[in-house]
Amino acid sequence: MASRILGRIPLDDDRLAADLAALARMPAQMEPYEVFTTGRWVNHNLWNASGEGEDGFFYGHRQTPGRPTPLLAQTPYLGELLTTWFDTGLLTMVRARNVIEWSIIPHRDFLEAGPAEDFFRVLIFLEDNEHALNSDEDMVFHMRKGEVWFLDSAQIHAGMNISSRSRWSLCLDFMAGRDFSPRDIFARPEDYDPTIRPALVERAPSSPDLPERLLALSAVVSRDNIKDIAFMLGKVHFTEEVPIDVSWEWLIEITKASGDPELLGIAQRAQRFFVHTREVGEEFAFVPA
Repeated sequence: MASRILGRIPLDDDRLAADLAALARMPAQMEPYEVFTTGRWVNHNLWNASGEGEDGFFYGHRQTPGRPTPLLAQTPYLGELLTTWFDTGLLTMVRARNVIEWSIIPHRDFLEAGPAEDFFRVLIFLEDNEHALNSDEDMVFHMRKGEVWFLDSAQIHAGMNISSRSRWSLCLDFMAGRDFSPRDIFARPEDYDPTIRPALVERAPSSPDLPERLLALSAVVSRDNIKDIAFMLGKVHFTEEVPIDVSWEWLIEITKASGDPELLGIAQRAQRFFVHTREVGEEFAFVPA
């Protein structure tokens, strides 16, 4: 699998609980990537290029070392974790993230930012939640508390938490590029440990008649529910062994069979935007052009 565990850090539960309580009290920020998600998706910007807590934009197209925002001062334990365990000279962005009754649609990151090799995205999970899953083009996996994961965001990937329980994590973005090694993210190279085995999720074999059964959605798809259907299709690969990107092909076939060319246009634009190409600052909505 391309996404993989890089190591594990011990967490002080009492100090962590105090910081998670502080995060829960923070007002939710405007989210520039909300179109990728459904459900509750909260990001608090602890470290970024501008140093402003309201700035949630990923400036991958002009990478510079980041700096703490005022929000980090309200979470001193998380700040200590960052400076103790990681090379902050390579760190461009840190977001504290919570997701509840949530999913993120199959997509690629960095399409608008430049060569994917220049970016290295790391997730650290601060809570265990058996209902929270992630995926890439190879596997579905459960990220456990304290694990440090490289998420291969240049691949098509997705995630979900179907429960009403929180699942806090940290999303760290590092500068990479030529001669970069995953161990470079750590303040102490010896903390790099790729031998930890991931918790993979066993899925059911794909039903042969699944595409045909899904095509029946062509009778009900409309401008009012095409987004709901797109996100529903994007979850199928979590439980059945189907390719992660097939959900976009299904959506195109469903809208084509509906006989509504505007719905087909939405599906085709969505596939391009989420997995093929998009520009810096480009916006998308599941509505007719």
